[in-house]
Amino acid sequence: MLTLYRFSQRLARTELFVAGSFMAFIFLLLIINIITRLNNIPIYWIDEAAVTAMVWMALLAAAAGIHYRTTIAMTLLKDRLSQSAQYRLDLCVDTLLMLFFAVFLALLIMIFEPYQLIVKHRLDWAAFSSTEFNFVYEEPTMTLGIKKFWTWLILPIFAVSGFIHSLANWCHTMTRLRQEHSHVSN
Repeated sequence: MLTLYRFSQRLARTELFVAGSFMAFIFLLLIINIITRLNNIPIYWIDEAAVTAMVWMALLAAAAGIHYRTTIAMTLLKDRLSQSAQYRLDLCVDTLLMLFFAVFLALLIMIFEPYQLIVKHRLDWAAFSSTEFNFVYEEPTMTLGIKKFWTWLILPIFAVSGFIHSLANWCHTMTRLRQEHSHVSN
């Protein structure tokens, strides 16, 4: 369990680094956008790139926030509970988060249909789209000139990462709860 928590910790650090890199990239895009628009030579794809980078940054930072338990929370109830009850409440929250991420990942698998794409159609996007009537891999972005699924890949990354963080937190809280019960019983 400690290994999972350490992995989650490393993953969260990586997510924060990448999210910070996206923030720097967004800043650079906005500066370029301002300069080019002031000179009456706007670059239209910059807006879409900045929005895409913001979504990636937000979801990576949100996943790291789950690990660090720094997400927005109302602590009115939790602050009034005993330490043991707080651990139980944390377990409930982590369980609900794991359930959410499991359902989210299942829905993404239904949308992306990776098994059909890889096994049945051997990564042939056109054949996949024409036989499955699923055009998720064919739809282009408006101005970037790439397929939209490349930008949507943050969703399964977020789902898997969020599940890992929730599971690691659940295991960590369970260990702390057991330690507290062993101290009370001694």
